[in-house]
Formats: sequence, structure tokens, C-alpha cells
Amino acid sequence: MLDEAFVSTDAEWRQQASCLSHAAIVFFGVDDIETPVERRHREEQAKRICAGCAVRQECLDYALMMREPYGIWGGLTEIERKARIRAQRR
Repeated sequence: MLDEAFVSTDAEWRQQASCLSHAAIVFFGVDDIETPVERRHREEQAKRICAGCAVRQECLDYALMMREPYGIWGGLTEIERKARIRAQRR
């Protein structure tokens, strides 16, 4: 289970994030104009970027704690994060 006492909400970890060198659209997309296939490809690209990120866990912990409703955070989509939160409640 996520220990919120250890999740940093400040921006220090963000300075090391791999996503900083990529366009935000890769991680957040434009839902009203992308097809499901385009979304899947974009999400896969974002997840590949996240896979090599030095602060992936900090990013994911932050997104789970803040209940980020959109985008790829820590290598997970919003649906995957919701599933993880539900699983942690059990």
C-alpha cells in the first residue's frame, strides 16, 4: 500500500524526469481527435519513455496520491492507476 507520508509533493524529483525532453502531448494526448489506435501507440511511446526514467516510482507515487485523472504518470495510464488504487484498498 502507498505510504503517503513518504511521497514528496514538491517539484524536486520532476527536474530529473525523462518526460521533460518530450512534448506533453505524448503523455496527455488529445482525446477528442485521436483514434483508439493512435491513443494506444501514443501511450506505448510514453510508457517506453517512462520505463527508463530515474524518477518513475516518485512520479507514480505522486500520481496515485494526487489521484491524477489524466495522462501517463510513472508508466501507467489513468485506467491502470485506478485499478492499482482499487487493488490497494483490498
